[in-house]
Amino acid sequence: MRKKIVFFDIDGTLLTDEKKILDTTKEALQALQSNGHEIAIATGRNYAMAKIVIDELELKNYIVCNGAAGFFHDEQVYEDPLDAADFERLLTVADRNQHQMVYETPFMLRRRDEFVDANIKTAMEAVGFGVPEYDNDFYKNNKLVQALLFYREEDKAIYENGSFPKFKFVRWHDAGVDILPRGGSKAKTILKLSADQGFEREDIIAFGDGLNDLEMISEVGTGVAMGNALETIKLRAEKVTADNNNHGIALALKEMDLI
Repeated sequence: MRKKIVFFDIDGTLLTDEKKILDTTKEALQALQSNGHEIAIATGRNYAMAKIVIDELELKNYIVCNGAAGFFHDEQVYEDPLDAADFERLLTVADRNQHQMVYETPFMLRRRDEFVDANIKTAMEAVGFGVPEYDNDFYKNNKLVQALLFYREEDKAIYENGSFPKFKFVRWHDAGVDILPRGGSKAKTILKLSADQGFEREDIIAFGDGLNDLEMISEVGTGVAMGNALETIKLRAEKVTADNNNHGIALALKEMDLI
């Protein structure tokens, strides 16, 4: 069998609803590597938030911040920062509407507002993290690759109305949205990183469950939707496996004869 490169989302994919990695998943990934394949994560988290998973699985390949930064064998090979001028405009609108913000580099998170409202608390807790430290001016001294903006669906027209053509808004929680470069995605970085390492598209596999996985599921050689994935993801996937609590990753890899 030709060597594959296999990408895994973290939340709702590698992790159970209790934010644990199943033993069957660990064993499957170890077998996958032993069989000569490359494994990687492709997550909306930045490196700091993904580090617990990276360390537990001893990973050397990772795409973080929804594709805004990519690492192969622990070396950064790709970065796609947010446009600074448009981000200043976005901050003005967010402040006017009292919508809170978290700044992100590949390695750090800082919040814009000293006061912490319910939306940011609820959303950050949903991915197993507390509210980041406060540093209002962090964006002035650091190149941002992503930001988290905390507003609910009823307020989407404030931002998602064409006023910010350089940004893409991807909802990951009822109260939280990722702010990404317009042309950026997990898929774009997966395809570039994989091609740079000599992989053909048909040798790229991706597992995911959420809206920020839609493009990668659609564009890689084999997209695998978890059983708990949104229906839109399942419809675009080549394969649907069991859910994240019931050995979906191990079952799919066995069915594809990769382990």
